[in-house]
Amino acid sequence: MTTRSPENPIEVLLVEDNPADARLTEEILKDSAYAVNLSVVEDGEDAMTYLRRQGEYAYTPRPDLVLLDLMLPRKSGQEVLTEINQDPNLRNIPIMILTGTAAEQSILWQHNISPGRFCRKPIEVHRFDSAVAQLDSLSERPLVMATPPAEPQSNRKWWWPFGR
Repeated sequence: MTTRSPENPIEVLLVEDNPADARLTEEILKDSAYAVNLSVVEDGEDAMTYLRRQGEYAYTPRPDLVLLDLMLPRKSGQEVLTEINQDPNLRNIPIMILTGTAAEQSILWQHNISPGRFCRKPIEVHRFDSAVAQLDSLSERPLVMATPPAEPQSNRKWWWPFGR
């Protein structure tokens, strides 16, 4: 497994409104085989502002991976996914959907996202490392459409390294 050095860390955006879950994720990622630069935003509005590099996030690095909670204030994770899906500048950013309950998992199933496309909280470091290990080969992997596009011209392709 190739690791990235502290000079070239994996840029990860965690979108999580629960401070305890955010802290736990940060602690878990410290055990990663990879150097990780973790940025955290607490709601869907801030997630989109961050991803679009607007306002206070104008000079933030583009994330290599987004860890997205579904149940968020101001703008839900589902709404964030829709906006990312519709934005040609964002749609190729890999996303790991984090769920905390069976109810959230049922929402994913309603959107045709198979069980292998999301991770229960708290995230497990081996699953994170597996995702990161495949980031460099992202362009070589077949991309899978996990949710129907919101509009006909939207052709977001979902990347997911955790099975089917």
